[in-house]
Amino acid sequence: MRILIIIASLLLGSTVQAQTGTPVFEVGANGTIATNPALIEPFYDIPKIKTLSYISNNPVRISVGKKDYDIKTGCLEQWDDFGYTFNVITIYSGVQKIFELRQPDNWRYTYGIPRKVSYRQYTDNQYFIPIALSEKAVALAFVGWPYGGDTSYLTIIALTGSDAKLVFNKHMNINAIIRSGNSYSLELQANIVEYGEDGKPFDDPNNVPNIHYLEVNNGMLYFK
Repeated sequence: MRILIIIASLLLGSTVQAQTGTPVFEVGANGTIATNPALIEPFYDIPKIKTLSYISNNPVRISVGKKDYDIKTGCLEQWDDFGYTFNVITIYSGVQKIFELRQPDNWRYTYGIPRKVSYRQYTDNQYFIPIALSEKAVALAFVGWPYGGDTSYLTIIALTGSDAKLVFNKHMNINAIIRSGNSYSLELQANIVEYGEDGKPFDDPNNVPNIHYLEVNNGMLYFK
């Protein structure tokens, strides 16, 4: 009987995880963020960008509990700039810089770009989409610039009252953002479907949308 109970518990745990997905990150008792390396793809490594100066945009303030952070974005000097883009993200607690992320390509503005998807209804700033998780944590989603032949990066930084970390970075386009009551989810696509001159997708079993989801559930963010 004991063996049967153990097996049933394992099966139930597997079923629950399959339904909720993989936690993108976890928060410890002291607010420390534990990441999942499988969900963080490295940017193309160009050492030169680590030493380039940059010009910051106006900060956006984010509050997590009683803690305030200033999120600043910037453009590397003497680097490609498409307009409406940035390639540096910094986070300040007061005057102290606690986080910095650079990439050789670009993140794009969330709205105000001609002929590009607008996320204006989901954010109050042009740099990121805030995802409220709980009183103790918030996630910031940055949308990469779309380059031909590949999906853009989706970059997510998590904040607690005592920590800030990169928790998600993958080539995935946002197909849709669904908000209903307290539920929040992003439908993502990890590939580009190719179409023929007749406007129909090529008849190839691999040429179909590869769909994933990021979902908020009980104060946590899950990927599935």
